[in-house]
Amino acid sequence: MSGRAKKPAAPRKKANGYKMPAPIANGEVIHDTIMKKKWRIGPSIGTGGFGEIYSACDHDSSPKGSNYPFVVKIEPHENGPLFVEKHFYVRNANKDDIANYMKSKKLSSLGMPTYFGNGSHDYKGEKYRYLVLERYGKDLWSLFKECGRSFPTTTVFQLGLQMLDVLEYIHSRGYVHADIKGANILLGLKKGTENQAYLVDFGLATRVNDKEFKPDPKCAHNGTIEYTSRDAHLGVSTMRGDLEILGYNMLQWIIGELPWEKVLTQPKKVQEMKESFLKNVRSNISKQDSQVPDALIKFFEYINSMKPKDTPDYNKCRSFFESYLKSEGKTRTSKLEFTPSKKKSKTKSNASLTEDAPIQNANGDAPKAKRGRKPAIVESSSDADENQEPESPKVVKRKVKRKSTEPSVVVKVKKTKMTPKATPPVKKNHVNTATQTSMEKPKNLKRSPRQVSFDSPVAAIIGDNKSLRTRKDISANSSGDIFEDSFEIQDKKIRPKKRLLSDEEVTVKRVVKKKVTTMKPKKTASTKSWKDLPTVVNGRSPPK
Repeated sequence: MSGRAKKPAAPRKKANGYKMPAPIANGEVIHDTIMKKKWRIGPSIGTGGFGEIYSACDHDSSPKGSNYPFVVKIEPHENGPLFVEKHFYVRNANKDDIANYMKSKKLSSLGMPTYFGNGSHDYKGEKYRYLVLERYGKDLWSLFKECGRSFPTTTVFQLGLQMLDVLEYIHSRGYVHADIKGANILLGLKKGTENQAYLVDFGLATRVNDKEFKPDPKCAHNGTIEYTSRDAHLGVSTMRGDLEILGYNMLQWIIGELPWEKVLTQPKKVQEMKESFLKNVRSNISKQDSQVPDALIKFFEYINSMKPKDTPDYNKCRSFFESYLKSEGKTRTSKLEFTPSKKKSKTKSNASLTEDAPIQNANGDAPKAKRGRKPAIVESSSDADENQEPESPKVVKRKVKRKSTEPSVVVKVKKTKMTPKATPPVKKNHVNTATQTSMEKPKNLKRSPRQVSFDSPVAAIIGDNKSLRTRKDISANSSGDIFEDSFEIQDKKIRPKKRLLSDEEVTVKRVVKKKVTTMKPKKTASTKSWKDLPTVVNGRSPPK
């Protein structure tokens, strides 16, 4: 009997609907027919929004360990983002074009990634599109979270200058990036490029719109929502929009959080908050964080003065950032530091010594505090006695200004340990813990609110002993007294008194509110009732 054949597993899909590629084995070789090169795929180093990223090397080389010098971005052929990015790199990321631009601008480095190859590859019956790029280091978003969501302000402006250089190059080629964010900015990995940031991921890169500025609802809110520019919220990507996106990133790196991050699921609400924020950017930024440098506020104000189709004045924007760095003693080529600056903590004034202030011993060290004990104090006014070793570790010193010219006198005060007074022995069969000595008490005993400090148990009130003996289900200690755990009730034989058999009337006088009442038992011809018994006196009745 043959079983049913298993259906092939459905391809993985991201939340955005893009199909994810199946895992590709290490050592798989891909052929670049255009560049006439072979690439060998290494371990996966991450996934993007539409595909997977693998480390890679030349087929003929053998990298040591995990030091692969390239990356290969792979996506199923039916996806679209890598197709857009591939064509952007082919047109704008040529190694010679980048070198010529850097020479014309007199730049020693530029954060524009270099393109090395692309093509199609078949793997287990599936067709994939791939792109080969240089490998870079850590991304800024990971560093931002590791640094407690804060970068040093000088580092933020250094990164801003580097991104302005990249944006100027991209815009000069007729493109806008439209998705600038920390996750798409990587640090250099090669020696000498550790302080250079590279802008990657051109999946949303579009041509600069030469036509009339007109909102496009189909493309509204494109990009990463927290950084999307006001123009992109309307569906149009612009060069001034790229500057605005960069400004939002810089603001977040300084203050830690953008004002609209709590409503990111509502794009229209985010759009309204951004428009309101930039209408009066100076006052709004000052309300949120007064530590934001004026250079960033001027950058936003310049963006507000631009028209949708204006080409940015990059030199003017650089002047804002460079002037701030100069005031802080930094330059654009300074080392990038990602450790957040420590904020000055408020310190208490040491003008006068108090009991809470630390007291130094003779060696200048603070004495170790002992639980439940306060160190004795030695008053001294001369520095000659500071180096003397105290006879007891309990003796410490405190400096006090002296007005007298007489020689100082060191007074040593020792706190003697008092011997506790002996407590009388506990009575037999008495479990009251309140009268025990400290040596007899268990160390981990927690005092119950029901414990009392009686030195002797409360006398038991014994009623009808005969009836108690006949009922085996009732113990001698069956009382619901709240102090039942502080004493024991013992059965005690009591010799009964002589029974009164007289039928004479008995008159008992009891004082109740200064009145005398007379009680007479009734006589009946029937059997005797409890009223015919002798009167209860002093809370006890004679036994039968």
